[in-house]
Amino acid sequence: MKTQKRMAAAIIRGLALVLVLNLGVAAPPVFAGPPTEDVKAIIDEVMGILRNPAYQAPGQKTARLRLIEQSALRRLDYQEMAKRCLEETWNTISQAQRAEFIRMFAELLKASYADKLDDFAKSKVTYEGESQNGNAAEVRILVLRTNDKIPVKFQLLQSPQGWMIYDLIIEDVSLVNNLRTEFGKIIKSSSFAALMKCLRLKLQSNIADLKPCPPPPGPAPKTRSKGGS
Repeated sequence: MKTQKRMAAAIIRGLALVLVLNLGVAAPPVFAGPPTEDVKAIIDEVMGILRNPAYQAPGQKTARLRLIEQSALRRLDYQEMAKRCLEETWNTISQAQRAEFIRMFAELLKASYADKLDDFAKSKVTYEGESQNGNAAEVRILVLRTNDKIPVKFQLLQSPQGWMIYDLIIEDVSLVNNLRTEFGKIIKSSSFAALMKCLRLKLQSNIADLKPCPPPPGPAPKTRSKGGS
């Protein structure tokens, strides 16, 4: 149980988006519909990259990650994720600010899983079913590791490109809800500009976690001169 808790926590800090994109997979159930088929397609594609001998050499790590990012981009809706993470703040910022936030948000997620791909390569996953409600769907899987069974739910929205992932729920903990709370703390205690500064500093410092920056310090207390009263 402790192992499950630690893994779930790590995933929520950013690994979630790729955890199930690099697992060994079992055959999907015969009742799987288009949402499951689209999820399986991207998992199979990424697994093909990870298992390709041409990308196993240490010097090919960057090329392998780039290919995985390109594959994930076809099924990860970064804009929808960013919009839901910011909630009402999204409607108060400009198009340029939205674009910059999406870019940094995506870069942080990529950085958070870049060094973790091989950690999960021996996992397996079984497909547990799906449900649809209009243009929204949920695909349920079970991640199987030694002595571990971790339930994961994909939240998807239908688009012209197919079913796009906008959230991942690990053991009933939502990635989007978690980040919304963390980002909201910074915005509420300071501003959206402070959040952007936080993300920018993380990228510049190669800090891969998505924990919030500490609140900005207040003004330094005034010091009284020795002769003052």
